Amino acid sequence: MSNKKKTVIRSGAKGSLLVVLYWLLLVVPSLFFLFVSSSVSVENSVLNKEEVFAKEQEENSDLEWKEVSRITVLGSVDWIDTGLEVKEDQEIYFSAQRQISLQRGNPMAWCGPDGMDRKTMQQPISDKNIGALIGKVVWLISIEVDEETGEEIRHEIIEKFYIGSANQVRMPISGRLFLGINENVVGDNSGDFEVTIYLLFFP
Repeated sequence: MSNKKKTVIRSGAKGSLLVVLYWLLLVVPSLFFLFVSSSVSVENSVLNKEEVFAKEQEENSDLEWKEVSRITVLGSVDWIDTGLEVKEDQEIYFSAQRQISLQRGNPMAWCGPDGMDRKTMQQPISDKNIGALIGKVVWLISIEVDEETGEEIRHEIIEKFYIGSANQVRMPISGRLFLGINENVVGDNSGDFEVTIYLLFFP
């Protein structure tokens, strides 16, 4: 009697083993196929972005930079409206010169468009030099008027970016282009930057 029980138990163990092997043969190849497909998909996505960028560069090789505007950016003013409407992903080249003082009357506070080698949390762009030339694009969504005060309430999306003394920048969003100083407290500043703006045109 005991021999029969042992035989049954062994047969059951063999059956379970066969089921496990069968499951592994079916499932493991499927999982491997999904992993490989996912990796190929990610790689193709990266390649597609690189191909698009390379194509844009090739297309732009027939274009040339032309000066479209020259703006004086006062060190004592938060933001200067350039009057230019830009498009998302549009390439713009900026060239800046002259100096500003970050503290009127302090001979040690002068800096060029690259700013002073100091960073604080009290700046529009905290990881760039204080006093550097920066820009922003403002996308105006809507304007509401307060019925009681008559004050306009502007709903905007704003993206800031670093410029410095010379930089080619791809516009982060569409909207109005402004230039300014990378400092929040500008009332005691003096001097100005002269900024030349270039756009790409067909020759």
